[in-house]
Amino acid sequence: MIGFVGWVLRRVVQEAERLYYDPAVVGAELKELEEQLVSGLIGEEEFDRREDALLDRLAETRRRAAGPEGQEHTV
Repeated sequence: MIGFVGWVLRRVVQEAERLYYDPAVVGAELKELEEQLVSGLIGEEEFDRREDALLDRLAETRRRAAGPEGQEHTV
């Protein structure tokens, strides 16, 4: 039973990471962030801080896709 729970938890973490680093998800979040800036819901400082975090996620996605030797493989 403990082995099964561990397996389930690993799968949940894997799926959460997949969604967190999905370029389409990050792109949608960037678009939404820009809309918030344009509409005045957030200021430049907040936009810059959150944009940097999203761009870091995209960079990490590319790093993960490149693999340990810089060769591309599917995530």
